[in-house]
Amino acid sequence: MKVGILINPKHGHTMRAYSELVEIIRRSHTRYRSATTTKQWPGVEQASKLLDWGADLIVILGGDGTLRVSAPVLASANVPVLIIPTGTANVLSRHLGIRSTRQALQLVQKYLDSPFAPRCEVPVNVADCFTEAGPRREHFLSLAGIGGDARAVSGRTRLPTGLGWGILGYAYGAGRALFAPLISAHLTTPQSSGPPRQSSGPPRQSPGGHAAPGAESDSQPNELPLETTTANYVWSVMASKTARPAGPIPVFDRARPTAAKFELLAVELSTTKPGDRLGEWALIGWSCVNRRPAAHAAMHYWQGTEASITLDDPAPVQLDGDLIGDCRRLDLRAGTTSLTIITPN
Repeated sequence: MKVGILINPKHGHTMRAYSELVEIIRRSHTRYRSATTTKQWPGVEQASKLLDWGADLIVILGGDGTLRVSAPVLASANVPVLIIPTGTANVLSRHLGIRSTRQALQLVQKYLDSPFAPRCEVPVNVADCFTEAGPRREHFLSLAGIGGDARAVSGRTRLPTGLGWGILGYAYGAGRALFAPLISAHLTTPQSSGPPRQSSGPPRQSPGGHAAPGAESDSQPNELPLETTTANYVWSVMASKTARPAGPIPVFDRARPTAAKFELLAVELSTTKPGDRLGEWALIGWSCVNRRPAAHAAMHYWQGTEASITLDDPAPVQLDGDLIGDCRRLDLRAGTTSLTIITPN
C-alpha cells in the first residue's frame, strides 16, 4: 500500500498530528509521500501528484477548505480519503463521526491493519459563481451560501493577523453578519420537493414595509413548485448537506452529507432595525435550539438537486467556509461524482 498525505500547515497542531501520523505509517512498514498546500496552490496540484505517484489512500490533514479544493480530483480517481480534522470548524468530518485528531489517527492505524474499514460516498457538488470578472466554477461538499452567512466568513477574514483564525474569528464575523442588509434574491428551483416546512404566519415584507414578491400568507404554505422563480428580500440563501453547519445547533434537520438532494433555506427576515433584528434572531435561535427551525416564519425550507439565486446587487458567496467573492448569481447542482471517505462506522 502507498499512502499520500496532503497537509494544510495553517494550524499549529497540524504538524503535531502529522508527526504522529508518520510514526503510525512507519510502524506498519507502509510507503508514504507528503505534499503541503500553499495559498497559491491550495491542493489540486498536490493531490494530482500524489495520485500520479500511485497512492492507494489519501490522508488529508486540514479542514473543510482543504478537502473542498482537492475533492474533484480525488473523486475522479476513486481513491479512498481519510480526514484528520485539523481545521477550525471541521464541519464535514464531524458529521461523518470523526470528532478529533486522536480518533482520526486511530482510524488510520485500523485501516492500515485492515483496509476493509467502513466508508461512505459523499457527493462533490457544483457551484457556478457569476462575478464581475465572469463565471467561475467551484465545488463544495457540505454548505454553500450567498448573502449574510457569507458575510460572516468575510467578517472573519478581515480580522487583524493573529485574530482571524479560530472560533474567535467565526464568532466575530457571525455577530457582525446578523445585522447585514437584506438582499433582493430571485430564486429559481428547477427541482424541488415539498411543500417546504414552514409554520403559518403573516406575509413577509420588504424593508419598505410592502409585501415582498412571492410572500406567503398563513393559508398558503411556502411552496416552490417546479420551474418557478420567486423574488424575496432575504438575509441569506443556503444549500446544505450537513445538519449543523454552525456548531451544535441544528439548522438543517433533513440534510445529510451522503444525500442526493440539498436541503435549501432562504432566511427572509422582516426588519432592518438593529433592535428588532436582534429580537428576530433570538426567536429563530430558540426555534433551532428546540429542534424546530422551520417553526419560525422567516425560515423557508425546501429540498432539491438544483437551485439558482440571482441578485439585484452583488453579494458575497461562501463554499464550505471559503469566501469566494461577490457574485450576482449563484447556480448550485448536487454532485454526480462522489468522494469515498473512510469513517469510524
